[in-house]
Amino acid sequence: MSKENILRISLFVSVLAFNPVVAETVKPTSNIQNQQETRVSTSIANILHKRGLDEDAAEKLSQNIVADDEELFTHMMENVLNGCKSISKEALLAYLGNEALFRKSVSLENYDHLVAMVNKIKQKPLDKTTLKELQNIAKQNRQLLA
Repeated sequence: MSKENILRISLFVSVLAFNPVVAETVKPTSNIQNQQETRVSTSIANILHKRGLDEDAAEKLSQNIVADDEELFTHMMENVLNGCKSISKEALLAYLGNEALFRKSVSLENYDHLVAMVNKIKQKPLDKTTLKELQNIAKQNRQLLA
């Protein structure tokens, strides 16, 4: 056998050996269903549906809470989660689901509303650092609206 044939055989064997490894590690993760589940309104609708509401009614209520611009609402919600580490995403979504159920509006740019929301989620008086965090969040969210 010549050196060229040995090189070809070794290249062929290495391709056969590593191809299944690469094929398993690279899996497409973005599809339409995964993107829909990450939407805030869909998460709220799922919470309401788990509480016993009809899917259509839950979707309608969740659309009302995020208003017209879901992307803006999501960005404001991320500001709340990043700025106030003491509340979790699940707790915030549960609160939003409760507000949607009772058809109440949510103003994530309003300091007073943020204080009431976090107070209701944590169910204890807020300390000065949390209040300062909420003040900064309200300022950030007001800038998004401008």
